[in-house]
Amino acid sequence: MKSQNQKKLFIIGIGIICIGFFLYFEKHPAIGRGEKEYGYTDEYVQIKELPPLLDFYYYSGEEWEEKIAEQEFGEIVTPSVVSWILEQTGSTEYISFDGKKDAIDRAGWNEVYGQILDLLDTEGVIRASDEVVIKKEGDKLVCASGTYEFFLDQLEAEPMTAVGFYIKEDRIIGVRSLKSRSASLQNVYVKKADEEKIEFLAKGETHTLALAMEAPEKAADHVCDLIWEDGRIARVSVKEDTIQGDLIAVDENGIEIEGYGKISRSPDLPVYKTYGTVEEKELSDIVIANMSVKYVVAADRVEAVLLAEPAQLSRIRVLLLGEDGGPYHGEVGVLTTAPAVIAADNGDSEVPAGTLIRADEWFGAEGSTGIRITPAEETGELFLCDTEGNAVSKGYQGILELRRYPEGTAVVSELAIEQYLCSVVPSEMPSRFEKEALKAQAVCARSYAYIQLERGDYAAFGAHVDDSTNYQVYNKQDRDEKTTAAVWDTAGTVLCFGDETAEAYYFSTSAGVTGNGDAWNLTSDPKYGYLQSGMVKEGGGKPDLSDEQAFAGFIAAPDASYYESAMPYFRWNAVGDYTSKKTQNKIREILTARKEKTPQDIVFLNRNKKQADSMGKFGKLESMKVAKRSKSGVILQLKLKYKKGTVLVGNEYNIRALLGAGLTELVLSDGSKKESVLLPSAYTTLSPLENGTYAMAGGGYGHGIGMSQNGAGAMAAEGKTCEEILKFFFSGIELKAVMGEESPQ
Repeated sequence: MKSQNQKKLFIIGIGIICIGFFLYFEKHPAIGRGEKEYGYTDEYVQIKELPPLLDFYYYSGEEWEEKIAEQEFGEIVTPSVVSWILEQTGSTEYISFDGKKDAIDRAGWNEVYGQILDLLDTEGVIRASDEVVIKKEGDKLVCASGTYEFFLDQLEAEPMTAVGFYIKEDRIIGVRSLKSRSASLQNVYVKKADEEKIEFLAKGETHTLALAMEAPEKAADHVCDLIWEDGRIARVSVKEDTIQGDLIAVDENGIEIEGYGKISRSPDLPVYKTYGTVEEKELSDIVIANMSVKYVVAADRVEAVLLAEPAQLSRIRVLLLGEDGGPYHGEVGVLTTAPAVIAADNGDSEVPAGTLIRADEWFGAEGSTGIRITPAEETGELFLCDTEGNAVSKGYQGILELRRYPEGTAVVSELAIEQYLCSVVPSEMPSRFEKEALKAQAVCARSYAYIQLERGDYAAFGAHVDDSTNYQVYNKQDRDEKTTAAVWDTAGTVLCFGDETAEAYYFSTSAGVTGNGDAWNLTSDPKYGYLQSGMVKEGGGKPDLSDEQAFAGFIAAPDASYYESAMPYFRWNAVGDYTSKKTQNKIREILTARKEKTPQDIVFLNRNKKQADSMGKFGKLESMKVAKRSKSGVILQLKLKYKKGTVLVGNEYNIRALLGAGLTELVLSDGSKKESVLLPSAYTTLSPLENGTYAMAGGGYGHGIGMSQNGAGAMAAEGKTCEEILKFFFSGIELKAVMGEESPQ
């Protein structure tokens, strides 16, 4: 009985084994036929790996694949394969290799391939790179040096391993070594470390790796380089040297730190917030000149930036534009009204009041790339001058910085925010306006300035904003007692929507209605929820002027109940002629330039109604019409019909610029005539006349979003307070005090 049971068990066991073999060979048919299944290894190189590697020379990858297949070489690279490649590339006489082996291992192939690249890849298209693999995202591989397209079949690139790759532009095209002998993940922030593992922040995510360390406390809360050897993490290199100071300017090549000057920077410069929740930020999150920052340095280069505390907003840096509206000036002179200190690369120099400081003399004599001029007295002013020493500007308070560039000299005015506003408000609103209107303007200007401080659009020039209508007009009018009082009466007060500072847009004159931001495509973003359409009259009201007939009737019958009904720009009439070759060329130039700045707002359609890259073959402009209008009445989209195409134009500024290109007559409601290259507003009708001319009946001056300055003036004249005015124009906002300066008065 026992013997029979043993036989049964034996038979069952044999059956299970047979089934197992059957299933295995079903899954691996090549092995079942006695064939070897090839994959990625350092012992040999697969034939299928070659076409992408050879794609740089003469044939495309697809053509190399066809040519190699015709030779029927088999599955792996052999000496005969290498000989054939050298013949195809004309390299036989210049490259030698060991042709005695049956197969070429990966190291042997790398040696040959390296010689091929040295000989034929004259533009350095392909590079060998040891990479730490962070993660795989679809068809992309996120590595220490960047993110690359990745289409290597059957290669499992495990996270946090190191692999040697061949890279062409933004694509990994081959494997150099499956286990890179030396690779690194640089400038990570180590959050925690103990004897068994390390936790660090890199590429916006927190990672944990097993790693035995002798002194883990030295790495914690530091920026480090993680070193991989033979494909695995091996050790940590701690970067302990730091310097501290305000960030003044940053570009692709370097970073300028107050007190240190310009220092070179790593190409991929990480920014880590270390207070509160540790997280990775962007360079744009640093508020220049208002944030004491730590910089991790190694080998005379900034490797990482540490934000140890929030920004303390107190200073603003304004780029003073040149006569051509660009960032550069020719010869620059500065006249001092008080003793001043000139800080240059080689030290400080004192000069007496009345000194004319010529930038070129200081740059040349001192070998400086920039100078900083600071009045010794708080009330001292600095004037920009011509070559004769004649003032060409209003007096600037605070510091003037002259920065030297190959294109010319950039001039930056640095001063306290409230001092800045004292030179903005009189430039943006007439001082004859009532006090409460001026206070409302001051709050709007301050709120707008705080937003721009955080953006730092001019970081490459060490500035936050410029002095033009691109941001806020600065120092174009003399400071005035009334406007200065309005600034100090509201010092530190900003508009807030929820927990965020609201971007308080303002403009000159409404047509009796304000817009909700749809003319700038802002309505889809909830942070702009405070921008609402409304009638600019007592009690407000929600308009619906999206119908052409309704809007035309609204413009044609102005109502005296509107706050701005007596303003010349409240209503106007214009005529435009768009037939001449000169005007049509000008329109093309405008459309091309604005397409680069706001590509989503300008669409080119060919005669088949399909999008085109340009309007080069569209021919002559035949007609224009309003395609879409907002409920507030502003034109949202203009349709231009060309002989062989169509252009759809959105964004109120684009529309005003385009219609302004052919403007021949502009008459305001008081009968006065004006000349302009920009239509006063996009609140207008558009009616065709004869011979390609158009009549326009419109109202308002400016973009029509946020607070109307003349509307605020009229409301203040009726006794409305600053807060009432602001809450009329901005829905759901609160006035909040942030840290500000004390009035000098």
